[in-house]
Amino acid sequence: MIGIVFIAVLVFLFLVGVPVAFSLGITSVILMYLQWGSVRLGSIPQMMFAGVNTFTILAVPLFLLAGKLMNVGGITTRLFRLARTLVGFLPGSLGHVVVVANVIFAGMSGTAVSDASGLGPIVIQAMRQSGFDTEFACAVTATASTIGPIIPPSLPMVIYGMMASTSVGALFIGGIIPGLLMAAIMMCVVAYYALKKHYPRDPFPTAGQVWEALKGGILPAVTPVIIIGGIYSGLFTPTEAAVVVVVYAFFLSTFVYREMTWPKLHQVLRETVRDSAAIGLILATATLYGNVIIRAQIPQMVLNAFTASIHSPLVMLLILNVFLLIVGCFMETISAITILMPIILPLLQSTGINPIHFGIIMVLNLMIGVLTPPFGLVLFVMSRIGGLPIDRLTRALMPWMGALLVALALVTIFPGITLFLPRLLGLGG
Repeated sequence: MIGIVFIAVLVFLFLVGVPVAFSLGITSVILMYLQWGSVRLGSIPQMMFAGVNTFTILAVPLFLLAGKLMNVGGITTRLFRLARTLVGFLPGSLGHVVVVANVIFAGMSGTAVSDASGLGPIVIQAMRQSGFDTEFACAVTATASTIGPIIPPSLPMVIYGMMASTSVGALFIGGIIPGLLMAAIMMCVVAYYALKKHYPRDPFPTAGQVWEALKGGILPAVTPVIIIGGIYSGLFTPTEAAVVVVVYAFFLSTFVYREMTWPKLHQVLRETVRDSAAIGLILATATLYGNVIIRAQIPQMVLNAFTASIHSPLVMLLILNVFLLIVGCFMETISAITILMPIILPLLQSTGINPIHFGIIMVLNLMIGVLTPPFGLVLFVMSRIGGLPIDRLTRALMPWMGALLVALALVTIFPGITLFLPRLLGLGG
């Protein structure tokens, strides 16, 4: 009965538009009262503070700051030029460029919205000037941005690692092959449309053009190598890697490219503080919520209901995939991870599902959600940047959704795609 009341209150608050952090807090307090007949107000801030008083959480504002520094410091533009020089001559030209640029950009950003908002204006303008239709340009840019949270570093994986008590470093390494797989599938779709619609391609670059592109873009392009190498060698932790990325992005923007100004830096810092505060409040109330539902034994009730009839890890993963695809349509990524992991984690443990494997699956599911109405953040960002109505952009995204579902199916069915590198490097899995 308490579980039903809990779900009903939470859903009601979401439907009437109460912010996620306050919905979690209100629901938790109501559940505490129903469970124990009273509420110890002093315990609430203690539990909330415990949720954000961890070293891992420091990575959240740092990765946000790194992405914003890239967008205003000229790094994004140079990465786009480098990608265009390397693959712009292929059939589909700028479509491939968008995918490759997002793979490189992912090494310094970690969120899909940062990737879409950073590369979007540059890409859309270039593709229109080259003769690509707006629907294709917006769709490929939006879809490619979902690579960002899969390839390290990844903000959603930091949150997942905290909520699931799983190694963030192992999650980062585990996302490399799935992210590259997504990129390969997207490039196949680009090639198909290029041949079907006879999209233009760039001429083969000269040695001079390659050299100029490398001079401008090679420094930010090596960031993933620095991060992965540093984590694997033990030189720094994933949280410390976030510091390295911020310092590196600031150094490139300010001293190498000389495009960072005081007004830009002030704007970036203000936006980072605002976004970090919002995420921090969600994490704090999510910790309260997690403690309360565990004490109310709601995860145990869910576990008993599922394990009574489901014993196969693959069947459990398929059910969770469908559930997460639906959730992703209505809930923001970080909110979904913080709300669902206390309930899902016992299911993973009971069926023997590797938490690193599931972490990549969960983030990939939720990345599909950011492209779908009614609450897809990347969908709205690209609609605004491209000046394309939501309904037209949604229709244009349908084939790309199919590509992402193929990647999701492969990652789900074949755990080795995710776990090969963590096992090879001795990071668990």
